[in-house]
Amino acid sequence: MDSFEPSGRRLLGSQEKALSNPIRLKIMGLFTTDESRPLTAAAVTDDLLRFANVSVSQVAYHLARLRDAELIPAEKAQGR
Repeated sequence: MDSFEPSGRRLLGSQEKALSNPIRLKIMGLFTTDESRPLTAAAVTDDLLRFANVSVSQVAYHLARLRDAELIPAEKAQGR
């Protein structure tokens, strides 16, 4: 498997699992293009509606999984 970061650090199994979901990949794309944007479920849902029919609660769930896998900072994934 190729490295995820330029530093050469490899992904952990929990991170690979978290990134196996297409909605989570879209959320990561939003975060990596603009790290200053808030990643609250409400803020992200509008952007994701163009990709899939998702609810705020679904986005909150996926944000929590990314946070649990330490792929996004905890303060960026605070609920709704």
